[in-house]
Amino acid sequence: MIYRKSLSQIYIFVLIIIIFAGLSNSCTNTTNTTSTHNRLKDYIDTIKVINTHEHQRWFPQYNGHNINFYTLLNHSYLQADLVSAGTTRFDTDSINEGDLDALWETYGRSLDFSRNTSYYSHFLKGFNILYGYNIPYFTKEGIRSLSEQITNNYKNRDTWYAEAFEKAGFETMFVDQYWAPFNVELDPQYFTLVFNINNLVSATTQRTMKYREEAPLSVNLYKLADHEEYTITSLDDYLAFAKHIFKNFLDHKVVCLKNSMAYGRTLYYEDVPYEEAKALFSRNSSALSLEDKKALEDFMFHWICKKSIELDLPIQIHTGYLAGNGNNLENGRPTKLNNLFLKYRKARFSLFHGGYPWVGEFAALGKMFPNVYLDLVWLPQISREAAVRGLDEMLDCVPYNKFFWGGDCHFIEESTGSLEFGKDVVAEVLAKRVERGLLTEDVAKDIARKIFRDNAIQFFKLQQKLGIKL
Repeated sequence: MIYRKSLSQIYIFVLIIIIFAGLSNSCTNTTNTTSTHNRLKDYIDTIKVINTHEHQRWFPQYNGHNINFYTLLNHSYLQADLVSAGTTRFDTDSINEGDLDALWETYGRSLDFSRNTSYYSHFLKGFNILYGYNIPYFTKEGIRSLSEQITNNYKNRDTWYAEAFEKAGFETMFVDQYWAPFNVELDPQYFTLVFNINNLVSATTQRTMKYREEAPLSVNLYKLADHEEYTITSLDDYLAFAKHIFKNFLDHKVVCLKNSMAYGRTLYYEDVPYEEAKALFSRNSSALSLEDKKALEDFMFHWICKKSIELDLPIQIHTGYLAGNGNNLENGRPTKLNNLFLKYRKARFSLFHGGYPWVGEFAALGKMFPNVYLDLVWLPQISREAAVRGLDEMLDCVPYNKFFWGGDCHFIEESTGSLEFGKDVVAEVLAKRVERGLLTEDVAKDIARKIFRDNAIQFFKLQQKLGIKL
């Protein structure tokens, strides 16, 4: 009995030692992981970021309306989650009136239901950083305080933007002006010019809209052609004017082209012969079937791919998830571009958004094709956890000189939150890989610097074009 009792005590003692050893190792590993993450995040915070995709613009003030919290919310991704949660669509007139109590009554419930989403969290991050807003969530009273600060900041917009831009840590932002695709005037202190080619493609089938009086020159290609004294009666005329537009962008230091046509059509572009396109263009646009219009657009984008090779301009392409509420998700499936990558091996492509939800296809294309690069833009905002899983998977597949990061926002507040989200995702993934023994910390830092700065400088040739050095 004495022997059995002693043996039992020994077993218990050994078991206690094992448990404490396990807890000790667990604590040590957690501490090391946290420490690795913090060191990497601190390093990433020192990088002057080349932001490869934004939609920054000055929104006009209407009839003395002061910009408030709901103005920014209305132009954020988060508003789509509020609509998804069941709120009515945003009413600009009510927002402009600025009755914060009434606006909370309208939107507050759906705002609360969205506290779990990445759209919410990254939007909140921007106010954490730029406004010192440290409340865990947006509240009625918190929004009142924020609105007062926002209004005061935007009364001195230029000063505010300079301060926020510097505090966020940007060096430059690539700006896609989809709302004014032919505008070439941007403030070079902050912005780098991108040519959104959607209109150039789609206008081939919209000749009956030529003289829409309300459309400005920056939107209406045919009105712009008249202004520039170009007559367009044939496909050859159209292509001649397209060359003129390209020259104008080159003269203003454009760094790349942008295709976001998945919002309105499939990304599969067939190789349509010139003679067929010429015959289609000669017909009245109203007489074209949907198949005819697609064929003409397909021809034009293939022409642009060839032009991109000639002018050494990379093409950024929206893939995957579509912003807003309600669309044909299948339009943006990354593999629909496969035929272009096979045909135009000298063209350089940058795919956007992790192709979410087709992250594996997105990574596979970057792995297969030397001329296909991968931009993490917007993926962390869509789903932070998908970004963590996706980047980890991508780093298993794709050499790390092929990644970029962009914000994809309209206001500096949301761009700042987007950057913080992106930094945290990259730091988390790299820290885990260091702890698993897959990377050294020095290589992890190199990867982070490549993602947020160096890769963009090299791929878009920013040193030659803009004087931005590594």
